[in-house]
Amino acid sequence: MALNKNIYQNLFLIIIAITVSFNASLNPLLIQLSFINFVGLFLLCLKNQSILRSIKDNYYNNKLFFLFFFIYIFYLIIQIIPLPLNLFQFISSNNYDIYASINIDKKFWSLSLDPSNTYFCILNNINFFIIFLLFPCLFDRRKHLMKFLFFLCFLGFCHAVFATYWMLIGNPSNFLLVKSWYKSASTGLFVNRSVFGSFLLICAFSGLFYINVFFQKNKITNFNFIEQINSKIIFVRIFIIFLSIGILTTWSRAVNFSYLLILFSFLFYSKVQFKKYINSLSTIIIFILIFDVLVLGILFGNEKLITRYAETTIIKEELRIELQKFSIDQFKNFWLFGYGSGAFGQVYKLFYIMPEGSKYLANYAHNDGLQILGEIGLIGTLILLFLSFIYFKKLIQKIKYEREHFNYLPILIIISILFFQSLVDFSLHIPGISILLMTILSVSLIDFKKNYS
Repeated sequence: MALNKNIYQNLFLIIIAITVSFNASLNPLLIQLSFINFVGLFLLCLKNQSILRSIKDNYYNNKLFFLFFFIYIFYLIIQIIPLPLNLFQFISSNNYDIYASINIDKKFWSLSLDPSNTYFCILNNINFFIIFLLFPCLFDRRKHLMKFLFFLCFLGFCHAVFATYWMLIGNPSNFLLVKSWYKSASTGLFVNRSVFGSFLLICAFSGLFYINVFFQKNKITNFNFIEQINSKIIFVRIFIIFLSIGILTTWSRAVNFSYLLILFSFLFYSKVQFKKYINSLSTIIIFILIFDVLVLGILFGNEKLITRYAETTIIKEELRIELQKFSIDQFKNFWLFGYGSGAFGQVYKLFYIMPEGSKYLANYAHNDGLQILGEIGLIGTLILLFLSFIYFKKLIQKIKYEREHFNYLPILIIISILFFQSLVDFSLHIPGISILLMTILSVSLIDFKKNYS
């Protein structure tokens, strides 16, 4: 028997919560669990005729986008298909040299140097594909979008409270995570402060996005504090305060700077939206900025974060810069097909010349762009660029022609800020964070004018 749409929405939110909360690293077991959950939900949705029609409409309306998404997934599958060793002499000489030097009587090898991790990356990309198919069908009205944004803001609030408390008692090891490097930073269930901070950043963005959609949906131009108390806005403001505490106490320079960029971006956007500097949205953002800088500074000591910024020098960032140079060198070596999605850790072990006595092992390049360039090579990058071009073309068309810019311009804000953050970070390579980002990006496939509410 088919379930009603509200139940499907709740199931989607539960899956997102579980995936993001526990899929804090490239953990094979958790990735497979997320894949099973998303596929299971997709099969359930096919039983509902109304949702099934919406899925078909979504696919046909965005056929080119989904076609290239499928091509990209197929390309990743090619990376793990066993190929004759002699073939590598022509398509990837570096792969041939590596495999020929291994004293194993094996005639077939894959393009990926770490096929198991590439396999899990494929599962994660299939999750993306399902999200782009399902989310626009389940959350096709503004009230549904607001439900998702409020839930995400609340989820981040819960994590921020737990992580801050955990930090105050010394951040003891919990579950399978050992926090020896982050005793005095908020991390919660996440693998490190940068990843946790990126999660809270997206949740805080969702809260501001919710307020923006709420004001536009209800045509609000003046909204006093008493009116806020009688609506969910007061809860969102409280959630964002705790999200600010969580972001600050990660002591992550990149994430805190990105958070300020989001606040200032929405402050500027509020001026464009309401045609004046002081408006319903800007007053809330100004309060958050004052609270973040003054109140949190007194309680937690912003000087710790300022000190971390002051210590940022080329010498201090030598390891990060070396990893990025290493990523560029490896792209040159595997420029056509790449060394395999998710295989950076294996490449690091094979080719990185570590200083004598060093035991440091890197699984990420601290630059998502350079890492993905090396992982998928020139061919994969061209496919991904064309896929991105199709997406941004559709996004810009919606902003320009549908006049629903309050639903879409904030998406450009989060994409731009996370792009700049990714130049020194690796959060987008974490499955839970990338799934959350893809869910937000799938909002651009919703036709709000057709499903006006």
